[in-house]
Amino acid sequence: MAKKIIKRLLMSLASLFVISIISFALMQLAPGGPMAMYAENPKISAADRERIKVQLGLDKPAHIRYLIWVRNLLRGDLGISYKTGRPVAEEIAERLPATLKLMFVSFLISIGIAIPVGIYSATHRYSLLDYGVTFGSFLGISLPVFWFGLLMIYVFALWTGWLPVGGYLTPWFSPEDYPVLIRPFTVLWEHLRYMILPAVVLGLYNTASWSRYMRSSMLEVINQDYIRTARAKGLPERMVLLKHALRNALTPIITLMGLELPLFFGGAVVTETIFAWPGMGRLFYMSVNARDYQVLMGIQIITAVLVLAGNFLADILYAVLDPRVKYEG
Repeated sequence: MAKKIIKRLLMSLASLFVISIISFALMQLAPGGPMAMYAENPKISAADRERIKVQLGLDKPAHIRYLIWVRNLLRGDLGISYKTGRPVAEEIAERLPATLKLMFVSFLISIGIAIPVGIYSATHRYSLLDYGVTFGSFLGISLPVFWFGLLMIYVFALWTGWLPVGGYLTPWFSPEDYPVLIRPFTVLWEHLRYMILPAVVLGLYNTASWSRYMRSSMLEVINQDYIRTARAKGLPERMVLLKHALRNALTPIITLMGLELPLFFGGAVVTETIFAWPGMGRLFYMSVNARDYQVLMGIQIITAVLVLAGNFLADILYAVLDPRVKYEG
């Protein structure tokens, strides 16, 4: 087990290195660049643009800039933002908690809906609800995230007025305005009312496909010999499904979750932009428009680390859920 963990860590580091090279190369090949904003300003002379180019280090060849970036990264320095002049680490540190909070709640929504729905659909094949779940899954897979987000805003924010259109907190909200006994619940509700719409949109983004995979995996498991043996011993159906079938059916689902973790980040870019959620997704969108490659590289690396960590944890969970999986080989 220890050898397998060390091997996976080394593979993750190698993958991170390759991701950094590809990301840096793609940004260099993109049209425009950090100097494009200065080229469009008639008040900045050619001499000033050349001076700014030297100050930003853009006068050096691409491979030299990459080596400098890697050297700084190993020291914990992600560089300086071309747009704001602030350290990239500070820019990301301010946005990362909001994104992690949104992703965590969205992940719970996806798991909380997909697994029970998949189990019920597998154990009630060809029922009316099974057909309804199948239709809903294909509908959810087909809906674009931005369209679904705008629809949710129209229905629950503009039409009914139940929830805010977007943002993170009410600017004038002050917990001190409420009695001490209800203050924690007031703060919790203030956070939840802004999080409900983006979390639901991002959570349902994966629920549709995960429920179908859960149904297929559960159908394969409940037809195995050991499940029939458990039923023949007189075990309650609930125990057969939750204790014997579900544990083995979750193994491919964990693989899928580890592989589809980047979809949460991809969906977060659109979702956070639509709902004005102050997370890394919105920062990524703003940095793309500003051609702030330093911030983009920092976000790419942080995202890659989180994705690789998710895949690593998925590998570790295999041993917990399925003892047949051996890591010593």
